[in-house]
Amino acid sequence: MSAMFKRLILGAATVLLSACAGTPVALGTRVAGPVPTGTERVITAEECGFQLLLLIPIRINERMKRAYESLEEQAGGDFITDVQVQERWGWWFVGTSYCTALRAKAIRPTSN
Repeated sequence: MSAMFKRLILGAATVLLSACAGTPVALGTRVAGPVPTGTERVITAEECGFQLLLLIPIRINERMKRAYESLEEQAGGDFITDVQVQERWGWWFVGTSYCTALRAKAIRPTSN
């Protein structure tokens, strides 16, 4: 095998094995003990990204993190529970759009 062919194989393997990866997100408020009681309200958030020409990711990898940060902002320090995740995608002529929608309950604990 020639050195040029080995470099070509190594380069192709590197490109094929490198992939996009999102940041793991822990959903809901983490506390020890039962869920507090109080006033509940529904909060929602949605973030989207686009895969241009099926090769170029634009705001794809951090969709879940951005959506959850938006939920936390809407909650304003209240307890977040019952998080539901919905994914959807759509094909366009120049690529594919991907969206992550979150719906949750924000609970403002009552004072004892």
